[in-house]
Amino acid sequence: MISNQIKKQRILRRFALLSIALIVSHISYSCLKEKNIPRPVSNSLKTFNAPPVYAEISDVNFKAYLKTIVPLAFTPDNKFISNHPSVVSYDKRMTIIKKSITSLSGIEHFTSLKELDCRDNQLTILDISKNLTLTNLNCGYNQLTTLDVSKNVNLTNLECYNNRLTTLDISKNMNLTRLNCGKNQLSTINFGKKNVLRSIYCNDNQFTNLDISINMNLTRLECNNNQLTTLDVSKNRSLTVLYCYSNKLTCLDVSNNNGLVFLSIDEAVKCCHPSIKNFRDKGGDLLDSYLQAITSFTCP
Repeated sequence: MISNQIKKQRILRRFALLSIALIVSHISYSCLKEKNIPRPVSNSLKTFNAPPVYAEISDVNFKAYLKTIVPLAFTPDNKFISNHPSVVSYDKRMTIIKKSITSLSGIEHFTSLKELDCRDNQLTILDISKNLTLTNLNCGYNQLTTLDVSKNVNLTNLECYNNRLTTLDISKNMNLTRLNCGKNQLSTINFGKKNVLRSIYCNDNQFTNLDISINMNLTRLECNNNQLTTLDVSKNRSLTVLYCYSNKLTCLDVSNNNGLVFLSIDEAVKCCHPSIKNFRDKGGDLLDSYLQAITSFTCP
């Protein structure tokens, strides 16, 4: 009787061990199978695993700056890896002010760049045609004679003052709200057929005509120090600031600009239209070409 019980216990023990072995074997197989399943590779890893593509950064000062923001993109022997993840995914702000840079060749590889401030350098050419995500560009105080922003449709702020531009086309920049192109040699600006511009600084250029009739959202216009003979602001009902002194204006009508707060004109035209005196009498800040207040006056 005892012998039969021992036999049964041995059989049950063997059966239990066999079951455990089968379970462990199944789990091991499942884990091994899961490890062998191909998984999606992120774009950054793909780029990182791709063969490095080297590019020349011709300007030593620009190269020195890049080493501070994307150090991993440089090899020990100082080569620049243009397809490095830190380059193609760089979506911060580049601030390169007063660095004596003559060329930004290589910036085209920063395809995620959002903001670029390269003012006060020695640039004669600026190619940002590959920087499609740019929203803010300041390239003032350089020596640019042309500037193509037709591919930069996400721009909201463009500052290209103090250059040598003769024409400017922003017809493709439908999201632009602020434009500062003062102190160039501009005679024309192509605003396109529709835009959301709220501020235009185009002072100290060579404009003889300035059509801002489509700029319905405009709140600030500084077009002083040009050669304008006429200026129609009748469609710009949201204007709060208008500087148009030091032109060749003989008259100005601001009767439709009820929100106007600051108006700067040449004293010679202060009585050319009743709307100017009405603006002053209602408490508006009327300034002369030296931005000094024009006090109460009477018109003949």
